[in-house]
Formats: sequence, C-alpha cells, structure tokens
Amino acid sequence: MRVTRRRACRVGALAGCAAVARLALGGVGRALAQTLPAATPGPAATAARFSSAESVSLLRELILQRALGSTDPWVQAHVLLALGSDVKADGKPILDTLVAGALRTEAVELKQYPYFPTDIERHPFHFLQILQATDVPYERAFVTPVGRFTRREIVSGGEALLDPKEVTDELSWMVSVLTHEFRQDRDTFRTARGLEIPVTDIVQRHLRETDAAYADTFAAMAGATPYARGAIHRSACNGTHMLYGLVDALRNGYTVGDLRPRTERLARALLFRMRAEPRLIDMSLRGSNAMVRLNADAAKLTFLGHAVEDLGYAVQHDVFQLDAAQVQTVTQAREQLAAIVSRLVGEYDLDSLQAQEPRAYKLILGDACHAYRGLRFWS
Repeated sequence: MRVTRRRACRVGALAGCAAVARLALGGVGRALAQTLPAATPGPAATAARFSSAESVSLLRELILQRALGSTDPWVQAHVLLALGSDVKADGKPILDTLVAGALRTEAVELKQYPYFPTDIERHPFHFLQILQATDVPYERAFVTPVGRFTRREIVSGGEALLDPKEVTDELSWMVSVLTHEFRQDRDTFRTARGLEIPVTDIVQRHLRETDAAYADTFAAMAGATPYARGAIHRSACNGTHMLYGLVDALRNGYTVGDLRPRTERLARALLFRMRAEPRLIDMSLRGSNAMVRLNADAAKLTFLGHAVEDLGYAVQHDVFQLDAAQVQTVTQAREQLAAIVSRLVGEYDLDSLQAQEPRAYKLILGDACHAYRGLRFWS
C-alpha cells in the first residue's frame, strides 16, 4: 500500500443476543486459521445478485423512514453524518435539534464554556467531529437552552474543558478534531484550567493504543496465531473507529511518531480483517434461526460498514492509494454489505426489534448510516 473519528457501538446487537454473540466469538474464533480464502462469500455469485448502487438506495430509504425522525441525539448525529448538515425533520434542521438537546455548559472561574457531555455523545469529541465532517460553518449559530453559541465557540469550549488524563475512552474523534484545529508545528493549546496540551501527545497516545488493540491481528497476519476474538473487539464498533482518527491526522499534515508507516500497517490489518472478521462471525453464529441470522448480519454491518467507510474516506482524500488486490478486497466487502442490506430491509422484522429491543434497533440505525456513507465513497 502506498499512502498519498464503546459503549454505543457493540458487535451483533440484537434482541438479547448481543452478549451471547460476543462470548461466542471468543471460543469459536480460536479454530480459525490465519490463511483465508480470497473471499467469503464468492464475489462473482454475490455481485450477480447485489449492487452497491442498490444498497445505497435501500440504506437511504431505511434512514429516511426509521432514523430521520429519531429524538435520540446519538441517532441524530449519525443521520447528519449520512445525509449532511442541512437535513431536516418536520421542517426543522436536525442539526439545530441535536445541538439544542445535547449542549451543556460548565463554569471555570465564572466563565461558562459550552460542551457536549459524553453521557449523550458517548465518545469524547464525537459530536464535534460530526460538525467537522459535515462542514458546518464555524460562524453557524445555535440557540439552545444554555445559551447562543457558534460552532467555533463550541469547539473552543470543548478544548477549554479538556483534560486528556481523565479520558479513558479511545481518542479517535478527539484526534480528528484537534489535528484539524491545530497544525503540527503549532499544536499546543492552553485549557481554561491552565493545562498545556500538545496535540502531538494525543496523536501519539492514540497511535500506541491502536497498535496495542491490533496486536493480535498483526500476529494473525504474520501466521503466528489464528485470527480470533481479542482486544480489538472490545473497542468501539469492532475497532474500526481507531483508524479513522489516524487518517484524519495524516490528512491534516501530522507525521509525529512514524505516523504514516504505522497507519499504513494498520490499514493493511483492517484489510486483512475485512476477510477474516465475517468468517469469524459466521463460525460463532450458526443456524437458520431468524434471531441468530439477524445478529450475525448486524455484526457484519457494524464491521464492514465502518471498514468500507474508513478506507473510502482515506482514498477519497488522497491519504491512501490501494493496489489492485486491496481494491478487490474492498469490492468483496461492498458486495457482502449489499447482501446484508438486502436482507436487513427485506427479511427481518425491524418493527418488532424496535418495540422489544430499542437499543439494538438504534445501533442498527447508526451502523446503517456509516454503511451508507462508506458505500457512497466508492460510488
């Protein structure tokens, strides 16, 4: 390869089966050998029945019918990511509704700073990253119950209240935002409490944590161990968000800590997992029971949708160039996604899932938004 944003995302969320699926991946995964076939399922058979263009259309309809009217800020953020910052529900911009419902303030020495709390956005700087990814203008103003603030003021508030030592979640979304706000040669900023924070330190910490999470995958790639469930599966959305933040750091001109070659290696590991992970899921979730099948498809939707999005984002912004074999791996993943989306909208009872397991239903909506965005990068 030449190289030129935990709790809200869980593998296989479904009707009480999420925990079962995650445990199953641990035992069965050890049986997987490192050497994998070229594709699972075969690309020719899949391509004959499904297309990315049809999948994009189906996903858009799913988002419009089931996610657009959500009052959950986390779902609203994903709708914005998929459909853009101008999208409206009932005639009102979802962006305004999201910010008004989620924004809070915190006082430091009598000054109020706006921020998004993690009990709403789930990951630090997640909503700030959504505003960035959807190109919300810095001077765009939001009228909220806690005051009127522009995007620029909200970003500054997040920076002012930050203490990296208090952050135990992964840093991908933070890396995306801060490397965009601060160039590497002028990367240090002061918080409202007087902390001096070098963004390069945050990038390097995220890089170390990502390398550690991918250690088992690196070993499987080298043939030292089978590909099995490990640390990476305990990261947000099956470890896929980790790479996105590093792609943004490269896109924003950061090179600290051998960032480029180490991110290249992580991208190759993600490509390896695009073949290994669906097979791991299939080996752990067998049978024709509709609940088991939906659980398996939900797990694959999470992983493949995010992986296709990560690599598509990188390619579109000239951070990566993929060789022919790597493009074929992505093509096969897109074909698998197409089959999953067709089953998701045509075979499963999502109304019952919404009524019985609203959290699992919500996660599928979020993952559908990522898959929609990911497939569109390759259209």
